[in-house]
Amino acid sequence: MKKITMTLGILILLVTLTACNIKNNSYTDPDGNEYKYKLELTGTLPNASKESKYIILTNDNTLTYDKVAKSIYSSNSKDSDGIDYYLLLSE
Repeated sequence: MKKITMTLGILILLVTLTACNIKNNSYTDPDGNEYKYKLELTGTLPNASKESKYIILTNDNTLTYDKVAKSIYSSNSKDSDGIDYYLLLSE
């Protein structure tokens, strides 16, 4: 169990370092867009048996897990209007 946790931690670090560059207290995604914040959001989707997590880059530090989850999974395109973020990790 310890080995799996350590491997997962290393994988998350590699994904984060590969997906964004940190410079001048901001984060840059692979497309060159700059973000001020890196947020780790956790919550539980409706009918889910366990909690899930998103790590995102954004300029809006008030984004919530529910807002991001809805923008990803909703079939209504209006649910993602006005939400600007870059998804680094979903687990």
